[in-house]
Amino acid sequence: MMTTRLPIAARRHPVVTALAQGLESACGGLQLGPIVVAASGGADSTAMVLATQVLTERREVDLEPIIVHVNHHLREDAGADAEHVRRLCDQLGLLCECIDVHPEGGGDDARRCRYDALHAAAVRHGARHLLAAHHAEDQLETIVAALGRGAGPEGLAGMMATRSLAGDVQLVRPLLPVTKAMLMDLCHAADIEWRDDPTNVDPTTLRGRLRRDVLPVLEELWPNAARRSAVNAPLVQAAAEALEREAASVFEVATSWPRALLREAEPAIRSTGLRRALLNGGLAADAIDTTRLAEAAAAIGDGSEHARRFEFNATTAIHIDANAVSIIQETNDA
Repeated sequence: MMTTRLPIAARRHPVVTALAQGLESACGGLQLGPIVVAASGGADSTAMVLATQVLTERREVDLEPIIVHVNHHLREDAGADAEHVRRLCDQLGLLCECIDVHPEGGGDDARRCRYDALHAAAVRHGARHLLAAHHAEDQLETIVAALGRGAGPEGLAGMMATRSLAGDVQLVRPLLPVTKAMLMDLCHAADIEWRDDPTNVDPTTLRGRLRRDVLPVLEELWPNAARRSAVNAPLVQAAAEALEREAASVFEVATSWPRALLREAEPAIRSTGLRRALLNGGLAADAIDTTRLAEAAAAIGDGSEHARRFEFNATTAIHIDANAVSIIQETNDA
C-alpha cells in the first residue's frame, strides 16, 4: 500500500522536535519499541500521530506506534471520528485499532472506560508506554481548576509527564509544553484535517467553561500563559515532592502525633502532613477545606493548650490538645 510522505514543513515542524524531547525526558530515550498512541481524531492527537510518524523515519529512533481510537458512542457522529482516524492511519501507513466502549455516562465513567481500553491495548501489543496528547492549555486548565478547589501542592503542580498505570504500562504526556496553536499548525503544515468534538467546549462542563471564559482572559493578560504554566509545572512538581518527603519524615504513617514534635515543623510541613493523613484515612481531596487545614496547622504551633476540633465532614476531624494531634474518624451509625 502506498503511504503519504508528509511535506517537508511538517517533517521539520517544532512539534516533532518537542515530541522527541518529551519522549527522551519522560522515557529515557527513543528506543521504545511498541508504543500506543491515543487518537481521538481531534487536532491535538492528530498532530501527535503526525509527529510520531515523522519520528519513526529517523535512523536513531526505534518506535513502533499502534494508533488506538476509543469510541465511547456518546455522540451521534462518534463513528465518523473513528473513520477519520482509520483513514489517517491508512494514509500514513500506521497500525490502527478502534475500540468500542459503552460507558453509562460521560465524565469520569467515560474517562475510566477509555483508559481501561487503552491500557488493555498496550498490554495486547506489548507496549510499555501509552502516549496522550495533553498540551499546555490542558495543563493550565488543570492548574486553574486545582487552584479553585484549594488543592494541595500536588494538585497545583498539574499533570505529571508520566504516570504509572497497571502493570508496567506508563501513561506519557510528551507534549505538555506545546500549545494547541502549535499542534494545529502542524496539522495545517501537513495538510491534514481533524475532527472537532463540540463537547470539548461545552460551557456546562468545567473544562468547557474554562476554555470559553477563563483561559482567553488569562492569555490576554499574560500572553503565552499556558506555555509558561506548562514549562513551570515541573518546578512546582519538584517542590511538591520535596515538601511531601519532608512531611512524610515528620508525620510517618500514623493517625496521632506528639504535638511538641509537630510544633517544631514549619506550617507548610504541618499542612502537607495533615492533608496526607486525611487522604490516607479515606477523605476525598475535594472534601479537605484548605482554610480549615491551615487553621489546624497554625493551632498546632500556638501557645493555647485547650482542646480544639477542626471538622472536615460528619465523621472526620483533626483534634488538638496540649499534648497530641490526632485524626479522629468516627462511625456514623445514624
